[in-house]
Amino acid sequence: MRNIKILSAFILFCVLCSCNEKASNKKVKPDGIWKQIGYGNIIVLNDTIISVYNISKQDCHLSFKEHILDFGKVKNYSKDTLTIQHGNDDWLFTRLEKLPHLCKTSNKLNNDPKNNFQVFWDTFNDHYASFDIKDINWNEVYKEYEPKVNENATDIELYTIFREMIALLNDGHVKMEAPEKIENKYKNQIEEQEEKYSKLDEFNLNKEIAEFYVDSLRNYNAGMIRYGLIKENVGYIQINSMLMLADYDLEKGLDLRNFYDQYWKKAENRKDELQRQDEVDGINKILNSIIKDLPEAKSYILDLRFNGGGKDAVALDILNHFSDKEKLAYTKKARIEKGFANPQKFKIIPSKNHFNGNVYLLTSNLTASASEILVLASLANTNFKRIGSTTEGIFSSTLDKELPNGWEYELSNEVYQDLNGKNYENIGISADYQLEYSINKDIFLDQLSADLKNKKDKAIDLAIELEKTQSEK
Repeated sequence: MRNIKILSAFILFCVLCSCNEKASNKKVKPDGIWKQIGYGNIIVLNDTIISVYNISKQDCHLSFKEHILDFGKVKNYSKDTLTIQHGNDDWLFTRLEKLPHLCKTSNKLNNDPKNNFQVFWDTFNDHYASFDIKDINWNEVYKEYEPKVNENATDIELYTIFREMIALLNDGHVKMEAPEKIENKYKNQIEEQEEKYSKLDEFNLNKEIAEFYVDSLRNYNAGMIRYGLIKENVGYIQINSMLMLADYDLEKGLDLRNFYDQYWKKAENRKDELQRQDEVDGINKILNSIIKDLPEAKSYILDLRFNGGGKDAVALDILNHFSDKEKLAYTKKARIEKGFANPQKFKIIPSKNHFNGNVYLLTSNLTASASEILVLASLANTNFKRIGSTTEGIFSSTLDKELPNGWEYELSNEVYQDLNGKNYENIGISADYQLEYSINKDIFLDQLSADLKNKKDKAIDLAIELEKTQSEK
């Protein structure tokens, strides 16, 4: 009997140890409260639902509550740290025991102009990355504009002050959206210079350029990409956006307006993170097809002169198709209150179906944002030459924020650097072969239009000539 009792106790001990071991090995769920490093957000995860709070020194309010895939995708986590993948970015979080008191108290000052001004100024003070580059003293800006705001300021007065402060930064990635009624009032009180060329005019011009050089021009997604073979067996790919490249099986031959409407009807039904992947899958599919369809191509021209940006991950995937070695491409780091967070590293990873020859990258001042990321990453590749003019110089992704009164705004909170640690924000990347393109959009398009009437395009012609010289060596 004694032996049976000992055996029973031993078995019970083993079972308890086994249970404890399983419990200790069971991974902690990522549910809970997390503070993002660098971006001024606190999130609350509850299974697949995420609540995102915008937090500044004196305000914390719920910005949105959505499915996690509308924010990003949980990549990995431990008891105290969390990484969420957002496109090709890794966002880092540390666990909080509870929401800050500021986030739990109802703010009676939501519509108070002085409170909204302070939140706006604080957010830029803590997160804007380029004050030094732009030689802006943000404290002096505060001293100039804070006295203009009082508790009785009207919406249009406050909005006008914000717009004036934003204009000082001269940053294409800093914007504000207020209710339409307020924005219309603002437009009525200022004189905006009307542009000669609409987006459709620009689109038609770049189509004419492509048609002039390519005998059998092919279009993808209503001309977001145009491609074909030109003389000297040079492949030509005109990439007009780093967005609207997903393959949603839309009707062929749609004009730009109808394509746009049908595309976004499909895209807006996708969770944000899934839609970002759709874009990458789309560019990967069409580039694989182009390289396969143009086996005669001995070199390629990638025309980014009309590309105003989109998704960084798309830009990097394009470069992967014209690279033969895995390597570091660039780094970026987010502004935090005192300095910058640790940099993220981004690599070129050659696609399975990639091209090894010379690539001529055409740029202009319209080459901006995500298209500049492609130009930046191309600096790591010796088979690339850049032709045209200096890019716009707006690299940082936008940090989306919301004021207590509900107005939405964006700011640049990141620094991108090449392999030598150089930052091109506000400067742009100059071409290896510099052409005298105007930084004024209308004048630049006039230049291209005039050249086309004379049956030439300086950048394309130079690329053809450079390739001809290379092949004769």
